[in-house]
Amino acid sequence: MKSITFILGISLIFCLNSCSQDFNKISDSEVNKENLQIAQDFAINYLTKLKNGEYYQFEDEAIDALKNQLTEENQKAVYQQLKDKFGDFKSLEYSETWDQGKSSSIQIFRFKSDFEDSKKKLEVRVVLDNSKKIAGFWIKPWSDMLK
Repeated sequence: MKSITFILGISLIFCLNSCSQDFNKISDSEVNKENLQIAQDFAINYLTKLKNGEYYQFEDEAIDALKNQLTEENQKAVYQQLKDKFGDFKSLEYSETWDQGKSSSIQIFRFKSDFEDSKKKLEVRVVLDNSKKIAGFWIKPWSDMLK
């Protein structure tokens, strides 16, 4: 339980930090398709592994801080909470991308996801840094506004 609280605390810090920044929504035509593919593949692979009772084994696609937090035990515990509340992961679709402008060091990719027992969409958010590594990841109820 302490680890889940810690993960949620880290997510909150990232969230509060991102809210204090001046982010801009990127038009679909300006979205870097390679970065989008990296974010989407990660989210799908991560959630599919957990749905199948496995865990996601990080290689070099994420920053060390994230890899250290998303241990096998933490991944399985968080997914079990999601499953208990919303059911198993079904699918996700790209929604939008945000950044901090021309000199942005991070991009936020937002996906709307479906879970078996949820009537509402959940947001799967993947943050990439300027080296195209996963720097943030979380799942929360969908909001049309970036929060």
